[in-house]
Amino acid sequence: MTMGVKQFGLTILLIIALGIKPANSQQLLDYIVAVVDNNVILYSDVMEGVKLLRIQSPEEEEADIMEKILTGIIDTRIIIASAHRDSVLIPVDQIDSAVRQITDQYREQFGSQEALEKLVAESGMSMRTWHRLLRQQKEDEYLQRKLEEERFGEIRVIGLEVAQFYETYRDSLPIKPVQIVVSHIMMTIHPDKERESKLLERADEIQRRLDAGADFVELAQRFSEDLNSAKLGGDLGFFARGTLMASFEEVAFELGLGEISDIVRTDVGFHIIKLEERDGENIRVRHILIQVPQLPEDEDRTMETLEFLRGRILSGDESFEEAARKYSEDIDSSEEGGYLGEFYLDQVLPQYQMVLDTLTIGSVSPPIKVADQNSATFHLMMLTKRVGGEKLTLEDDFQQLTNLTKQNKWNEVRRRWLADLRQDVHIDNRGFNPDP
Repeated sequence: MTMGVKQFGLTILLIIALGIKPANSQQLLDYIVAVVDNNVILYSDVMEGVKLLRIQSPEEEEADIMEKILTGIIDTRIIIASAHRDSVLIPVDQIDSAVRQITDQYREQFGSQEALEKLVAESGMSMRTWHRLLRQQKEDEYLQRKLEEERFGEIRVIGLEVAQFYETYRDSLPIKPVQIVVSHIMMTIHPDKERESKLLERADEIQRRLDAGADFVELAQRFSEDLNSAKLGGDLGFFARGTLMASFEEVAFELGLGEISDIVRTDVGFHIIKLEERDGENIRVRHILIQVPQLPEDEDRTMETLEFLRGRILSGDESFEEAARKYSEDIDSSEEGGYLGEFYLDQVLPQYQMVLDTLTIGSVSPPIKVADQNSATFHLMMLTKRVGGEKLTLEDDFQQLTNLTKQNKWNEVRRRWLADLRQDVHIDNRGFNPDP
């Protein structure tokens, strides 16, 4: 059964048009694997697609994935060539809007314009080149979509076709996705109170020296435990909102020029901040950091606390909802008794997924550690509902089967259409052989 071609085709189009190569791509023995009209398809184009598809299908043989990727790229190039011959046009403002939206999404995802530019530079491109390739990718995507809609538009099916589809593909139909309703209790690591108090005293002493007129640069060089900025007198350079920790930025952006903050606590430790310059929405600051490191015994103490709490819940001394309201550090969900919402199991983070897949309704998980780049959180999870996981049936899932039947029919119509297009397009499929 050939389902999911629409999504696969767009994935291939993204791979091809963006053309983003790994940092070491110059070491790759590159060669032409196919030519469609005057458009060359390189081995490196296919291998970029293999890396993306490998994430979705880790068990599939690489040779099979390579052939699938190459076929998808060729099909896409055939459609684009046909669109150009038919003078199909896409409004410039539609492409501009799409490029702006994608750029904004990436900027938000990576935290700042500077972070996005760094990522693009690491891929071996300038921002100008990246935008040009992005525009080309969106134009090709819209061309393909518009041409397909013009040629065979909306696909309709009748009940008999749905029943026939079901009987034909009964054994290979996907199972219903598993949906779960989850609640949790979250805790973070807290350092030992006595150790934190001693470190705060060090920060207080530095603050007193600054209040007495000591030079900020000199104290940063002597005492700051952010070694990268300490040698620069604590200078962090210019940055925009959303670049650093929220609790740090909240104070830094409110300072006046030359003003020194009180002691600021973040997940890293204690900071003293001085505002040096403003440039529009960006600021330049110095800081002095006294770290409050997280030690193994701090993590052990958090795990022990959650284990004790789990025992009270399982013994009936306290309900999960009551415990979440009292102890969970996730403020939003704690007010709802730890309720997180309804999710598809395959869309939750792998760390949660592995545990949640083993829980029965009403059971409480052992403590789960979820590591982030700079910190870790610990959770007790409770499953309150689970549905799905069984085969589709005509009686219960007629609408979903109707959609699958439409998709299958769309794929077949598209396959015949592509076969006709191939008659008018020069295709040279050379395969995966680097030798001429």
